[in-house]
Amino acid sequence: MSSATYEPKILGFLCNWCCYTAADSAGVGRYQYPPNLRVIRLMCTGRLDPSFPLLGLADGADGIFVGGCHPGECHYQTGNYHALVSAALVHETLQRLGIDRQRFLIDWASAAEGPNFVRIITAFTRQVAELGPLGPAEGNGGADPRQALVHAAEAARGRKIRIGLINASREMMKSGDFSREGIATLVRAKCDKALTGLAARGL
Repeated sequence: MSSATYEPKILGFLCNWCCYTAADSAGVGRYQYPPNLRVIRLMCTGRLDPSFPLLGLADGADGIFVGGCHPGECHYQTGNYHALVSAALVHETLQRLGIDRQRFLIDWASAAEGPNFVRIITAFTRQVAELGPLGPAEGNGGADPRQALVHAAEAARGRKIRIGLINASREMMKSGDFSREGIATLVRAKCDKALTGLAARGL
């Protein structure tokens, strides 16, 4: 498929209080942005189950966007910090499956930041378009990664990973280190055993 005709499918999980409102205000303000995004509204990004983005990719999306309130401005105080823990697991899982991590993005836009939402989703759509369709673009010898993503989503709902994420969240809150690098290190350490061998189940 040529880049001239390819239009990526983007699935978005947007926080009701901030990013969803920003998207709505962008529409009311008639700001132009790519029509590739299909939205699922969440009350808080903290409610994002890590299996959701994995299943979204398995079911046909080429990229997943999660949008919430800026850190420190969450309607539920710490929800978006916990969303970063789930996001770190998604990134780690994609990497282990040989899927480009750039297919998944978590970012922030307040309710008043319609133009910022437009900027974020426009750049992300362009990024996913440059990656190409999920599967052929991964360079896995033509293997379809979607079945592996289904297995990964099942693992993400499993007890071992759940416990690992809970422990990672607790340590994050205790340390006060909310950097993406720090959170990724925590998630990798707490969920490594549960994720080991994941790539062998379908790719």
